Amino acid sequence: MAKRSYLVGDDGETRDTGFFYICSGYLVEDGKVLLVHHNRFDKWVPPGGYVEPGETFAQTAEREFLEETGIAVEAISIQPIIHPQDNNATPLPVPFYTDMEREGFRVPAIVQFFYVRRKPGASGRIVKAQEEELFGADWFGKDQLKDLPTFDQVRSLAKFALDNHPSVRRDS
Repeated sequence: MAKRSYLVGDDGETRDTGFFYICSGYLVEDGKVLLVHHNRFDKWVPPGGYVEPGETFAQTAEREFLEETGIAVEAISIQPIIHPQDNNATPLPVPFYTDMEREGFRVPAIVQFFYVRRKPGASGRIVKAQEEELFGADWFGKDQLKDLPTFDQVRSLAKFALDNHPSVRRDS
């Protein structure tokens, strides 16, 4: 069940933000992107889900990716670290794309999309860990995205990830 997001003000009062917060990850390997066939939408989408209390956005993308595919990943920031971690500030990964989505939700969802990469030692096996949410998981090349049953936005982001993911080798 989707969870509404709340903020606590300086006065200690809790306020509904009016949005769901969702984070997803795009993993690209060998010229293919990993997507999951979500049974609620009956469409292929990147692994992802709702932010849980106490999680950063990147941690949500990592946790949901593991739950849905069985692959342990880490979020890759699209910006350089400008100030190193100290006792007060910890740099967090920045998504490569953020939007507000309305289709399929009772209230709008703010969705952040991260590039992810496997954690060292993570296996290549896809485990359908959340059978109640997914019909399956598979890898897709750019030529397969055109006719894939998905949202136009997912098709665009998957193509972008295939071309721009930090793992993609660039010859200059």
